Amino acid sequence: MSVRLIFIGLMVFLGFWYVAILLWLMNRLNKSSEYGISGEKSSQSGSGKMKISDLFFHILVIVIVFFTVIKLMSYVGPAFASLGGVIVAIPVRALINASGRKTNVILTFSGMALLFVYLCFWYILIGVPVKPPVMTVGGMKVTLSKTSVEDLLDNGFDIYIMNDENTYEYSEMLTSGSYTKYDENQDITVEKGYRSTGETLRGAPYLLAKDDTLIGAIDLYGSLNKDVDIKDSKVVNFYMDKDCKDTLKSSNIDVKLGDLSLLGTFYTDDLKKLFKKRLWMIPDESNPTDSVYGIAWRTNSDSIFWNEYYAYIRIDENKNMRAFIISTSVAKDKH
Repeated sequence: MSVRLIFIGLMVFLGFWYVAILLWLMNRLNKSSEYGISGEKSSQSGSGKMKISDLFFHILVIVIVFFTVIKLMSYVGPAFASLGGVIVAIPVRALINASGRKTNVILTFSGMALLFVYLCFWYILIGVPVKPPVMTVGGMKVTLSKTSVEDLLDNGFDIYIMNDENTYEYSEMLTSGSYTKYDENQDITVEKGYRSTGETLRGAPYLLAKDDTLIGAIDLYGSLNKDVDIKDSKVVNFYMDKDCKDTLKSSNIDVKLGDLSLLGTFYTDDLKKLFKKRLWMIPDESNPTDSVYGIAWRTNSDSIFWNEYYAYIRIDENKNMRAFIISTSVAKDKH
């Protein structure tokens, strides 16, 4: 059985119990109340009316607490969900006590509490899609898994397609004949399925260039199930090395990951401020020969439902980039 079906089955199962518990609670409240679900206010409610200002204050507190809990879950992780439910229940209980209502208010907020727990389980099991990282290449915003070949062509970029696997120096790759510039009149498709060439410039299936300057290597993705015209395919991986960096600097073509220039000097404190919890790997100062920054845009479901993204920046002893790769883990079922 596929993993995706297992996750969906779990959520359907939890949804069934959510409805069952809510119906049971409705039945219990009907039996225990003199007036049923739509009963009157209790005798403790005084005049029977709650001031609009008081109601607004209680609702405002609930909203603030709810979004605070959601924010804490994003930092602490799904394990905070249970404690978060208890925290949200405190202002909800205060509103119930202040309103003086019995069964109808209790049922409403009990249903909301159960729905909150259900959504927490949804977040724990499936998660939510992450915002794909955005690069700036030669003044153009390139969003991984969103930007198409047609978008690149419209912005003055060129795509070179590999003819053979011969190895050439960086300065010869666009002129050796090993790669051919893509012409929009050509009928070329990207084969179905996802593939990545990894950390390599020479031998990459596609090269990205602008004004006859080689920027780096890219991988294209169309669909898991069918071949797609190359113009409609999306950029899912990007790679550049020191040769690319040196040439781009001399050509005044900047390349950025978010607000981070990939052509400058790297400092750990700067990356921590920019990427925060996404920065999961930092260079080992005691081993400068293998200094790597690792940045990840992960989801709870391990790319079963949503795309994930990973970036690695290898630096030299002077803290300058010697290799950079950013890749997409395309969402797909895992058997």
